[in-house]
Amino acid sequence: MKRLLKFGTVGIFNTLITIGSFMLLLSVGVNYLLANIISYGLGVINSYYWNKNWVFEAMPGQKNLFLKFVVVNLITLLINTLSLYLLVDHLGIHPIIGQFISTGIGMVINYLLNKRWTFKK
Repeated sequence: MKRLLKFGTVGIFNTLITIGSFMLLLSVGVNYLLANIISYGLGVINSYYWNKNWVFEAMPGQKNLFLKFVVVNLITLLINTLSLYLLVDHLGIHPIIGQFISTGIGMVINYLLNKRWTFKK
C-alpha cells in the first residue's frame, strides 16, 4: 500500500507536468496528438527519476532497468495516444478532457507493468 501511495504521488506530479505542458502546447497551436507525445515525454523524465529512486527503490546495477522503463512507457504512450485519439476524433470529447481520461487509463497500465516487470525485485 505504501508503494502504491508513493506511485500515486509521483503520478500526480507527472500528471501536472503532462497536462500543463499539453495545455501549453495546445495554446500555441500544436496538434493535440503531437502535444500528447511531447508532454508525455516530459512526464516520463520526471517519472523515471522518482520511480527508480523513491517508489520502487531500485538497486544500482539492476540489469536493463532503463530499457525496461522505456519499453513500458512506450506501451503506455501508445495506449494513451490511441485512447486520446478515439475519445477526441470518434467520441467528440474535448482534447483536454480526453487527456485526463487517457492519462488515467495509462496510469493504471503503467503502474502494473512497472511493478511486475521493470522494478520487480
